Amino acid sequence: MKNRVNQAANAEELMNFLCKFSELLLSWSWEGVSGYEEIIKRISSVYGHDEIKVNFEAQIANIQLGDTSDFVTVGIPAIPALAHTQLLKDFVCDIEEGKLTLAEANKNLDKILNKKNPYPPILVWLGVVIISVGFAVDVVGTWQGLLWAGITATATGLVFLAPDKIPGFDKIAALVATFASGLIVMLAYKFGLISAAPGLLLIAATFVFIPGDSISLQAYELANGKWSAGVDRLFYSIIMLVLQLTGAYMAVLITGSSMSELFPSAIADTFPWWAAYPGRFVFVIGILLTFQMSKKQFLPALITLWIVTAVAQAATMAWGEIAGTFIATVIGTILALWQARKPHSIPAYVLIIPIIFALSPGSHGLRQLETWVSGQTITGINDLNTLLTIMLAIGMGVVVGRTLGNKMNYFNNF
Repeated sequence: MKNRVNQAANAEELMNFLCKFSELLLSWSWEGVSGYEEIIKRISSVYGHDEIKVNFEAQIANIQLGDTSDFVTVGIPAIPALAHTQLLKDFVCDIEEGKLTLAEANKNLDKILNKKNPYPPILVWLGVVIISVGFAVDVVGTWQGLLWAGITATATGLVFLAPDKIPGFDKIAALVATFASGLIVMLAYKFGLISAAPGLLLIAATFVFIPGDSISLQAYELANGKWSAGVDRLFYSIIMLVLQLTGAYMAVLITGSSMSELFPSAIADTFPWWAAYPGRFVFVIGILLTFQMSKKQFLPALITLWIVTAVAQAATMAWGEIAGTFIATVIGTILALWQARKPHSIPAYVLIIPIIFALSPGSHGLRQLETWVSGQTITGINDLNTLLTIMLAIGMGVVVGRTLGNKMNYFNNF
């Protein structure tokens, strides 16, 4: 298509567009803002303005175009509908290929902002149940654990949907979800319906509220020099874990239990090593529905996650969990960037998110807090060490993977 951007855009109109686009990027930035400045600068250059300065923080962006500057602020950033990230990448590609005038870019941006999610709430609720079952394959490793993770996640799924209906509920959703799920697992344990440690079931059932992805990519932000944004999001993630601990503690009190009953004993994982692969299949189905992934994105995401799982298993057997996590993250990041290397190809973000979810250190963090409060101090401290090292392993893995893969992928931010 012929380049339709023939002259420099009006500075005021461009500033308005960049602010609106930056607000969208910020609102979708739960995993971090690294690289956003470069995107805004490239778009500004396309429309004839190179004299731009941009700075993104966790919830605010400052844009200076010539002698004019403006701020953009948002509330708590969220994970975007994964299907919409394809629209966003295509949109940026079209701009950089000169296919859209500024007026057309504005209209297309409005279409993205108003785009409806591909799946209705009932399927999102089902996705939360499915993703919890898939995660339980790793966390619990028994058929009973899978069953009760699914049962317990029925409550989590309702809480997950509630913020869309109740303004401000997102601030306490993690607490309410863990409280509701904690009531189910503690009562089931008391009545002898389950033998698995309730705390492990609770971790699986509340997976969608555990900020493991944010914790991991905050390490990437910090390593990438985004100190303010990384620290802000890190502390918010810690608060999320504390809210979940509070919910679990409230459930323990209501059921007349003690915190030590959360982890009465760690039963052996009865699944063989290959169970991780059907488990990942279920897991990605859950991600597809819960986080609004398009059907076209499912197979590449699944195959990439299977490869990363195989690498993690082999490297862990050879060098231990931390090295296995690091190597798997490096390989997964490079694979994601390679598949996303061409304009209009699948966004790297869609492929990296399941990897970070699967390797998530957030479950270590929640378990650490629960075991510490329950009196199992040595276990708690050990788990905290695991949380920190896993977080750094994933963060450094993403840094190394992006460094090695950047040359193959100009659109590495998507």
